[in-house]
Amino acid sequence: MAEKETKTSGKALDIDQLMYELGQYRKFHLFNYFLLSVPLLFYCVYGMNYVFLAADVPYRCVVPECEAANSTEYNPSWLAGALPTGEQEKRCYSHTPMEDHLPCQDGAFTEELRACDHWLYASNDTIVAEFNLACQEWKRTLVGTIHNIGMLVSLPILGYISDRWGRKRALVLSCTLVGAIGTLKAFSVSYEMYVIVEFLETVAGASTFPAAYILTIELVGQDKRVLITSFLGILFVLGGLSFALLAKTFYYWRTFILVVYPPSLLLLSYIYLLPESIRWLLSQNRKAEAVEIIMRAAKMNNVTLSEERMMQLKMEENIETTEAKQDMEEEKSLWIQVLHSPIIIKRLAICSWWWITCTFVFFGLAINSVSLAGDKYTNFMLVVSVEVIAVVINALVLDRIGRKKTLLVAYTICGISCISLTFVPKSIPWLEILLFLIGKIAITQAFSGIYMYTSELFPTHARHTLLGFCSMVGRIGSIIAPQMPLLAIYIDWLPSVLFGTTALIAGALMLTTPETLNTRLPDTISEAEHIAAAPRDPPVSYNETRQ
Repeated sequence: MAEKETKTSGKALDIDQLMYELGQYRKFHLFNYFLLSVPLLFYCVYGMNYVFLAADVPYRCVVPECEAANSTEYNPSWLAGALPTGEQEKRCYSHTPMEDHLPCQDGAFTEELRACDHWLYASNDTIVAEFNLACQEWKRTLVGTIHNIGMLVSLPILGYISDRWGRKRALVLSCTLVGAIGTLKAFSVSYEMYVIVEFLETVAGASTFPAAYILTIELVGQDKRVLITSFLGILFVLGGLSFALLAKTFYYWRTFILVVYPPSLLLLSYIYLLPESIRWLLSQNRKAEAVEIIMRAAKMNNVTLSEERMMQLKMEENIETTEAKQDMEEEKSLWIQVLHSPIIIKRLAICSWWWITCTFVFFGLAINSVSLAGDKYTNFMLVVSVEVIAVVINALVLDRIGRKKTLLVAYTICGISCISLTFVPKSIPWLEILLFLIGKIAITQAFSGIYMYTSELFPTHARHTLLGFCSMVGRIGSIIAPQMPLLAIYIDWLPSVLFGTTALIAGALMLTTPETLNTRLPDTISEAEHIAAAPRDPPVSYNETRQ
């Protein structure tokens, strides 16, 4: 709608050309990139904190005949004979001591096993010890599932708020609520209270990244989308590394929460600091506000807009009220238009599967990384660090070979790597880690690219709503992912096969959608439907627009 020709202008306002004239890496834009990077870093710290806060800790049965209930000695001399062999059995059962061999010592136990009712924990760092979750693995993994159910609920709500009342309002609301609600977790007095607050926190904060992403990508023209997406990918890596370092520094879960959550309340100041998306304002016929921000940006960037652009802006600012009302009525019928468009419905279904795959495999591999041999914090940082490779690859190839081919290759490599993990002998751990990292790089590349590709397939006035819908359905994958360690207890090879199979299916579906390389961001459903037939203009440099 924003680029629609008005009765008075004679020629539509070309938003991409406007962005080129404003300059995409000058003071106004750099200031906004900085502002948007802060909530993205916060989001990375909050988004997967259950990996460490609900992490497993070593524990063992308390043997009442041999020690007091409040004993703190984790490895007494008699312990080897008291516990059965096998990691799982050691945690939930103990041998019965012989009455004539008390006090307990090695060799003073029968072969009879009995279930434990009290446990001693090696550390009190996570909620497992705090809420006595020993031998209740399902409760521990349920935290991650509850977290992602909250995301499923959040995304359509905040997506609607973003498209109806603005990107900035959605971002500020999400950031401040997650800080306030998330802080309450530190005061949880029971497991039930913890998971309830976890759910509410995620409902409030899950849309931080989508809102910030859309605000960022709508600041630039078509030729800079890949570069901006790479910038966001680097932020995601830095956020993941910061999360691991903070978790290692403030290893007690209550301390971690009190350190990292309250600072996000400062983002309430973005009400005054952060401008609204120009594209969104124009799509909502709020022309005067859009023009005000454009003129402010031109002044900050020390740019003089062309006479043609100034004339178009003046006409946009004075657009007739009746036409604005007509456009608002068109916006209100968004979902009616979507339901009457088989092309958009098909894309929604396909994009949803892509998102299910990305969240399922991405979070599944990240969660499993802490179970690899070695320090869990180091492993997590290693897995996050290799994501830089995916970001660099995307930056090099997305604008050269296109979105479809890039994502097809990424999904295929991920699928093959994950399935191959099932055939690696335990005696070759380095090969297991190598395939694990290749799969993580590939799914990160797909996840990073799918954000941009999905946003390019849907129109401006519905972009966040439809992107949020795909992301919401995609949370089915992240809801299932935390349960994969529990599944691996029974069938250790099945999680890798599930990861690989879903990735290969996603790659095959990539063949059914249009290429969006060098196309404009569609503003209406009609433009989105015909995106494959749209002219693919070569990128226009800022200098060309000044001539």
